[in-house]
Amino acid sequence: MAVSPPIARGFWKVVNPLTRHLAGYAPWWVLLETTGRRTGKRRLTPFASGPLDRHATYLITVYGHRSAFAHNIVADPHVRLKRRGRWRSGTAAFIDTDEAIVRRFNAYARGALRIGGEDARLLRIDFDDTDKR
Repeated sequence: MAVSPPIARGFWKVVNPLTRHLAGYAPWWVLLETTGRRTGKRRLTPFASGPLDRHATYLITVYGHRSAFAHNIVADPHVRLKRRGRWRSGTAAFIDTDEAIVRRFNAYARGALRIGGEDARLLRIDFDDTDKR
């Protein structure tokens, strides 16, 4: 069941500021920090937590390259990710949606694709070697 784009955008405009406070601590959310492409200021965006490998993780981006954080990543791919209270630095890159990777996400994260996914992409974050787990 797909939701119309204006309703989906309105939903995220309300939900994201509320979840930002819990993201990075709650096990089902992470917090992505990018650098604003024009202002240079820190920008925080909550995401549903994705599969984590030793050196990388994936996030589902519902609006793909059209999101503000996506424009920031294109300008500067160096990001930080807060997961369970710990920050890790890395380099982000957009990749096409791969069904094998999407299956590794929990049902909550996959639901975003079904409900409001417009031009959805995966964001792969490769962690810097200097960060310790």
